[in-house]
Amino acid sequence: MHLLKKNRKSLFALFVAIAMISNVIGQQKYGKEDSLRIFRYLEKADLLAEKSQLDSALFYGKLALEESGRIKLLRGESYANLKIADILYRKGEQELLGGYDSAALRNAVILKDSFLIALSYYQLGQYFLEFKKLNEAEQLFNKALLLKFEKDKNEYTAVVYNDLGYVAGERGLYDQQVEWYLKAIRLHEKNNNNTGLAQSLSNLSATYFDLNKMPEAIRYAKQAFELRQQTADLGGMALSCNNISQMYLFSDSMPLAVKYQELGLKYAEQSGIQARIAQAYVSMSLLMNRQKKIQEAFEYEKKAIALYEKIDQGVVANRYIAAAFYSNLLKDSAGAVEYFRKSETLAKSLGNKGVLRSVYSYLSDFYNGKKDYKAAYDYYKKFILYRDSLLNTETNTKIASLQTQYETEKKDFEINRLSTEQRIKTLEIEKQKAIIAGNEAEALQKQNEIDLLSKSQQLQEEQLKRQGDELEKQILLAKNNAQQLQLAAKEKQLQQKQISSQKTFRNFLLAGLLLLSLLAYLSFNRFQLKKKLEQQNALLSMRNNISENLHDDIGASLSNINILTELAKRNIGQPAKSTEYLEKAGDDIQRISENLSDIVWNINPRYDELQNLFVRMKRYAADMMDGKNISYEINFNEDVEKLSLSMEKRRNFYLIFKEAVNNLGKYSGAAHAWITVSMEKGLLKLTVKDDGKGFDKTKTSSGNGLHNMQKRANDLQAGFSVFSEPGKGTEINLSIPIT
Repeated sequence: MHLLKKNRKSLFALFVAIAMISNVIGQQKYGKEDSLRIFRYLEKADLLAEKSQLDSALFYGKLALEESGRIKLLRGESYANLKIADILYRKGEQELLGGYDSAALRNAVILKDSFLIALSYYQLGQYFLEFKKLNEAEQLFNKALLLKFEKDKNEYTAVVYNDLGYVAGERGLYDQQVEWYLKAIRLHEKNNNNTGLAQSLSNLSATYFDLNKMPEAIRYAKQAFELRQQTADLGGMALSCNNISQMYLFSDSMPLAVKYQELGLKYAEQSGIQARIAQAYVSMSLLMNRQKKIQEAFEYEKKAIALYEKIDQGVVANRYIAAAFYSNLLKDSAGAVEYFRKSETLAKSLGNKGVLRSVYSYLSDFYNGKKDYKAAYDYYKKFILYRDSLLNTETNTKIASLQTQYETEKKDFEINRLSTEQRIKTLEIEKQKAIIAGNEAEALQKQNEIDLLSKSQQLQEEQLKRQGDELEKQILLAKNNAQQLQLAAKEKQLQQKQISSQKTFRNFLLAGLLLLSLLAYLSFNRFQLKKKLEQQNALLSMRNNISENLHDDIGASLSNINILTELAKRNIGQPAKSTEYLEKAGDDIQRISENLSDIVWNINPRYDELQNLFVRMKRYAADMMDGKNISYEINFNEDVEKLSLSMEKRRNFYLIFKEAVNNLGKYSGAAHAWITVSMEKGLLKLTVKDDGKGFDKTKTSSGNGLHNMQKRANDLQAGFSVFSEPGKGTEINLSIPIT
C-alpha cells in the first residue's frame, strides 16, 4: 500500500506573483507587464501540473525560464527554476532537480532575497531527501526555518514541518514524526488553511498506518476527507477515499473497503478529470479481482480502456493485457486472443518494446495453459528477443540522454563558475572596503554572501560529479550487457561446433575401423587402433558421468514432473489445485533447463580457466540478487583468474557457489549480500555472506542444500563451514587446496 507521506513544494502562485511584481519597482529594464507575463506562464504550468499534464506544464515552466533569461529578470529565473524542479519531481526525474534548485539559490543570493534563499534551501533539502541523504536534507530544512520561515509562521513553515516529519519517519523516530506533523497541523489551523491541514492530517494518518494503529489512521484520514469536502477538492476527496479503502482492506473490512472505493470513484467522476476517472476504474477492477468477482473486475477494466483509448494510447496497450487476463479467467479464449492482438498491434505502432515484451510473455503462458506448446515456445522466443533488445535499447538511450545532459551541464557549470568567481572577487573587494571603513556589519554581510555563493557552487560541482558517475556506471553496464550477449552467442556457436565435431568424429571413427580391419597385420595400425580405443574409453567415461547426472537429478525431476502433470489432470475440476501442480512442474522444468545448461557448459575445455567461470558466476549472482531486490557486492580477486581446474573440480566449485547464492536469494530475507573469491596460501577461497534473518544450525530443516554442499566439498577435499545465528545473517566459507 502506498500513502502519501510527504509533498513536493508548491509555488503558491499568488504569493509569487506579488513578490515578483513588487520587486520590479525601481528596475529600469523591465516593468509590470514583463513580470505578469512570466507569472502567467508559471500559473499555466501550475494548473497543468495539477491536472497531471506534466509535459505541457514543463513546456510553460521552461518558457518562463527562457523569457526571464532573455530580459535578464533574475527573480523570474529563480521562480521558473523552482517550478521546473517541481514538475520534474512529479515526472519522477529526480536526478535533474538539483541543478535547477541550485540555479535558483545562486540567483537568490545575488538578489539578497531572504525568502527566495529560504525557499531554495527547502527545495535543495527535498532534492537530498530523494536520494536518502537525510542529514543534508535536515540541515537545509533547518536553514530555511532559521533564515525565514520559522519567524514568518506561514504556510511554507508548515510545509517544512511536514518534511522534517518525513525525515524523522525515515529514521524510525515515529514519536518525532508525529510531533512534527502536529506542529504543521496547529500552524495550518492558525492560518485557516484547510488545504494544507488536510494534507498534514493525511500524512499523520499514514504514520499511524505504518504503526499498525488502524483506528487512529482511519480517524485522521476521515478528518482529511471532511476538510477536502469543505473545500470541494474532488481530486483530494477521491484520493482520501482511496486511502481509507486501502486501510479497511488491510483491516479485513471488505464491505467498508468497497464502500470507500466506490466513493472515490464517484468523486473522481465528479471531478471530470478523465485520467483520474480511468485510474479509479482500474483500482475498482483490482478490488473486484481481490474479491474473486472476475466479471465485475472485467467490466471496470473495459471502462478504463474506453477512457484510456481517448487520452493515453501508451497506457491502454497495457490495459489490453489485463483485459486478456480477465477474458481467459472467464473462459473466453477468443476474447483473450483478441485483446492480446490489440495490445501487440498498438505496441508495434507506438514502437513500445516494453509492452511487446510483456504481451509475448503472457501469450507464452496463455498457450502453455492451452497445451499448444509450439505456440507457447514461439512466443517465448519472441519474449526473450524483446527482453534482450529492450535491455540494450534502454541502456543505450539512457547513456545518450545522460551524455547530452552531462555535456550541457558541464558547459553551464563552467559559465556559472566564472560568473560566481567574478561575483566573489567583487564581494571580497567590497568586504575589504567595509573592514577599512570600520563597518563590521556590512563586512559580515559580504562574507555571508560569499559563503552562500561558494556553497551554491559546491552543490553544483557535486551534482555534476554525480551525473558523471551515473554516466560512467551506465557505460559499464552497457559493456557488461554486451559481453553477456556476446558470451551467449559464443556458447550457442560453440554448441553448434560441438555437434558438428561429434558428427565428423563419428564418421572418421567408422572409416578408421574399416581401415584397421583391412590393415590389421601392420603394427603401426595396431598402435593407432589402441589410441582410438583409449580415446573411446575417455569419451565413454565422460558420457557415463553425464548419464549419472541425468539419471540422479534430471531423471528424478522428470518423474516428478510426470506425477505433477497427472495430478493436475486429475484435479482439472479444481483450478486452484491444478494450477498449483502445474506451477510446481514448471519450476522443475526450469531447474532441469538450468542443470542441462550447466552440464553442457561444464564439459567444454575452453572454460577450464576460472576467468571464464567467473563471468558465469557473476551473471548468476547478479540475476538472483536483482530479482530479490538485494543490494550486493561481488569481489573476485584478479590473482585467481588465470588458475585452471579440472572439469569435475570446476563443476563442484560452481554448484556449491550456485547452491549458496540460491539459498541466500530464497530464504535469507537479506537487504545486502557480499560474495568474494580470493587466493590465500595455496587455497582458493569462496565466501558468501548476508545480513539476513539467519537460522539455528541445530534446528535446520530436512532439506538437502547444506548436505549437498558438504558432500561436494568433501569430493574437492576442501574445507567447508557455515556460520549462522537467528537475526545475525549467514556466512558460508569454502577453501579448496590448489596444487
